[in-house]
Amino acid sequence: MELQTRLRLSFYKEIAEIDTAHNIRLVQHTVTGKIFVKKALSIYDLQVFQCLMTQKIPGTPKIEELIEEDTTLYVIEEYISGNSLEEILAKESTFSEEKAADYILRICRILQPLHQQHPPMIHRDLKPSNLILTYDGRLILVDFNSAKTYHPERSQDTVLFGTAGYAAPEQYGFSPSAPAADIYALGVLFHKMLTGDLPGEGNYSGKFSGVIAKCIKIDPKNRYDSVASLQKAIEKIQKPPLTLEQLQIPEKYQGYALPGFRSRKKGYMIAASIWYFCLVIGCLFMESDNVVGIRLIPYQIISFLMLFSLTLWLGNYRGIWYYFPLCRHRNPVIRFIAIGFFTYVWIFLMMMILAFILDAFPA
Repeated sequence: MELQTRLRLSFYKEIAEIDTAHNIRLVQHTVTGKIFVKKALSIYDLQVFQCLMTQKIPGTPKIEELIEEDTTLYVIEEYISGNSLEEILAKESTFSEEKAADYILRICRILQPLHQQHPPMIHRDLKPSNLILTYDGRLILVDFNSAKTYHPERSQDTVLFGTAGYAAPEQYGFSPSAPAADIYALGVLFHKMLTGDLPGEGNYSGKFSGVIAKCIKIDPKNRYDSVASLQKAIEKIQKPPLTLEQLQIPEKYQGYALPGFRSRKKGYMIAASIWYFCLVIGCLFMESDNVVGIRLIPYQIISFLMLFSLTLWLGNYRGIWYYFPLCRHRNPVIRFIAIGFFTYVWIFLMMMILAFILDAFPA
């Protein structure tokens, strides 16, 4: 060991063994007294640890120092105190669907920024023992010894890593490990938390069975294309569309004031008054070359109802949009298209009703 390396490491006094076989020890900084974990890695992806050190990704241990010498990388990282999911599962046997789904969603939020790096970072060893729940409630993903950056041009991983049962098939040399490998492990972990067994060892037929089945597809292309997609699938099952009783309509739409009068602003109220007046007068004196006599009355009434109801619809009277899922979609484009579609449908129906009523009255 070179003098400089020895000097840097001398600031970290070894105080306990964590994993002798893998050269992992608990150390204490001789000046600050802070506790860290020291790892000596002979097989590693330096880019992964450099990224963790510079990016400081939430839900991952903070890297204090990296010391590389020849073919060994010494990693000094934050010591995470808490209980692993493996220890929690050993006590509880299985988790409820809500609790298991919450853990998977939290892991997805940790993995997403890792997978979005350039190139993407793949953990490759997601399992209960590598997830620590701290005493203040944080979930931390540890042990990036197997992690690597994803390079699609490579035909397969140069070094095979992972834990049997959790490792995706491609981690055994069939193709390079991509983010889909972590999604496979998430599916296995989800099943483990719900049943206490790995897929194939126990059966799960609950509401998340379809999600798990898609995660653990043999072909990576058939799995979720990202942890964000997996997250959305779980949230959709967790939070089905609200019933009418559960709708939370904004307060400004809960009253009976007509569109234009809700804000109490003079300009809007004057414009709305002019519109409603013109609507009544226009329909009252409406004429048509093709509609005369007694047939003119239903023509005027239906025309008024159509225009007045469209005003209520377009003004979102009493929060009517909130009763249509697509009309309250977060994406403004989808929301606009949905509102336009239902507007067209309503005009079409009113025209059909008008034609039917006119046919009922002789010319």
